[in-house]
Amino acid sequence: MMRIIVLSTLLGLLASAVQSEESDKQTAGPRLPPAEYVQIEPLAVMGALYRPDPAVHPKPRIAIVNMHRTENRLAHISMKEMASRGFVILGMNPRCQNNEAKCAPWENNALDVRQGVEYVRGIPGIEKVILMGGSGGGPTMSFYQAVAENGVDFCQQKHKLTKCPDSLAKLPRADGIVFRDAHLGNGANALRSLNPAITNDAQILEINAEPEVDPDLDPFNPANGFNPNGASTYSDAFKERYFRAQSERMNQLIDIALERVQQIDAGIYRYTDDDAFVIPLSDNARLMRLDPSIDHATVKPRKFLQNDGTIDDCCIVKSVRPVSSSPEENASFWEGARMLTLRSFLSTRAIRSTQSMTGIDYCSSNNSTVCNVQHISVPILVTAMGGHYFLRNTEIYYDLAKSKDKDFVVIEGAVHGITPCTRCMPKGTEYDGRYDNSVKNYFDYVADWINARF
Repeated sequence: MMRIIVLSTLLGLLASAVQSEESDKQTAGPRLPPAEYVQIEPLAVMGALYRPDPAVHPKPRIAIVNMHRTENRLAHISMKEMASRGFVILGMNPRCQNNEAKCAPWENNALDVRQGVEYVRGIPGIEKVILMGGSGGGPTMSFYQAVAENGVDFCQQKHKLTKCPDSLAKLPRADGIVFRDAHLGNGANALRSLNPAITNDAQILEINAEPEVDPDLDPFNPANGFNPNGASTYSDAFKERYFRAQSERMNQLIDIALERVQQIDAGIYRYTDDDAFVIPLSDNARLMRLDPSIDHATVKPRKFLQNDGTIDDCCIVKSVRPVSSSPEENASFWEGARMLTLRSFLSTRAIRSTQSMTGIDYCSSNNSTVCNVQHISVPILVTAMGGHYFLRNTEIYYDLAKSKDKDFVVIEGAVHGITPCTRCMPKGTEYDGRYDNSVKNYFDYVADWINARF
């Protein structure tokens, strides 16, 4: 039996004190009760429960569970925003919070989500439970719901790089999911972020050799189209070589990790459980962050929630994101390398492919929003931020989603974290407030979508 410990008044006051300044500025009206810290044992998963103002919303019927793959959600901007709109919301930190190397296997995060779902369903008056997954919370929540609806057979299929444990059987279903600028999955994300110019991963991982770089594949080589002072422009031929080389490097990393795990399981490896797997130049080499012509817009006309609160659904929506990423970031340890283990890499950051943009085997990984939504039937809302580079990503899994009741909207000028993109301005001009309503518009839309269905 899991034991729920609620630490209220004192810790609740502390929770209120640590809320983001941005959220405080943009949340108006209701006076929210202090947050209640929740610790779910025996796994010691932490949560913070926010309730609406009882004078305004005396009998809330809908609860939201908000969790990421690794990040802290106890004081996320969504907590106060959704509570102020009449919802009970539980922000949770998973077992591998702030440490992706501990996500081994990542599939066990679903056990944490289950405890959150069970907890809020036990609150008097709650009738419906909605999952909220932003960024890496997208694959987390979609995986949970796909297993809840289809059973563990879904996540134990032979072609999966890692299999889920039997302990995920009989997960209680949620009633709907809100995706906030969620990506395709951490494996697909990692694939597209790899610098494929590295040619000696086997030596690097075995003897810590210096990375060897093929200049013909280096995205930061001006001869290939890199512009250190603004937007880069790569030829179609280079893009194709680059995307295929990213797949080749990822597949090689997977093969190395699988071979070592097999040796561990056979009892012939130096460790009996796992090993470090540190991959240099494995992040901040995403070509779309350097060349804004790559996946910079939706393919079809989409709902576009403009700053004045009106919706335009007539047109292709283009991102206003600025270019970002640099050779210094890619070459650094903290920004460009990944510190994982063999097992956490395979369950969080690995996916098979032949080409990183159009040839991904999405169902080779459980950590795959694209694969998971094809097995979910509950209503889903997919939201994309108009000041970020996941615009096309969100459209891909929205189109493939099985749910008959699904909605898609782009928020004008919002960054990945929903706040206004003050850097998304024409070169040489200062921010003029054109995206200032992004937070209010986003949460109003989410609240209206939930209330209309549940």
